[in-house]
Amino acid sequence: MDLSIQLLNARIAKHQLDELDNDFKQLSPAQQTLQLNHLYESALRMSIKYDFMQNVATRILTTNTPPAPFINQLTTTDALTFFTPALKENKGFLVQDSQGNNVLHNVFKHANAQKLAFNYVRSLMLFESNDDLVKALAQTNARGLTPVACYIAYADKPSTPIKHEFSALLALMEIEQKQNPTAKQQLANILKGADINETSILLSAAYLQRSTAQIAHLIRAI
Repeated sequence: MDLSIQLLNARIAKHQLDELDNDFKQLSPAQQTLQLNHLYESALRMSIKYDFMQNVATRILTTNTPPAPFINQLTTTDALTFFTPALKENKGFLVQDSQGNNVLHNVFKHANAQKLAFNYVRSLMLFESNDDLVKALAQTNARGLTPVACYIAYADKPSTPIKHEFSALLALMEIEQKQNPTAKQQLANILKGADINETSILLSAAYLQRSTAQIAHLIRAI
């Protein structure tokens, strides 16, 4: 077990929560990521401690920027849910990894078709009014893609998202494009010559506001 995890466990066991912030600041980004992931994994193992572990993570990230490796590894809806209170602090939703991806890029890109995050993210925007989350939706990565564009370009999409997730995805497209109306062009560039399925063609058409026939023609253009 890494020393950073041993230290974290010792602090928690001794209720020395005030020391967590200073400890975290002394760690490397890799060790910081280990600590944060350990809190999440502990919460999953012991559901009775979920809220406590979530509060510890929030306490740490309220005064510390999430490390880039942590952003890169946060790829599931469940992890996003756990870390949402922490990411609301200190502009966590806008922090980018080494490829310029924020947490929405990574969660959407690695989307699990059985547990999509669109409705969850849309609900956060509707009911919790987090400006940074809205901005993160329009933030582009090193390839010029927004989180929704990453989903369309790279995620495994065996079928069209179920109705409420699809509706939420369309709403997220609208929110993104009100902020950054030119970003969608980069997806068009990525799609040229790409091998994509019918679901991706349909979603690309919705995102780019073109017909499916135009998208089919686009992907044949090299």
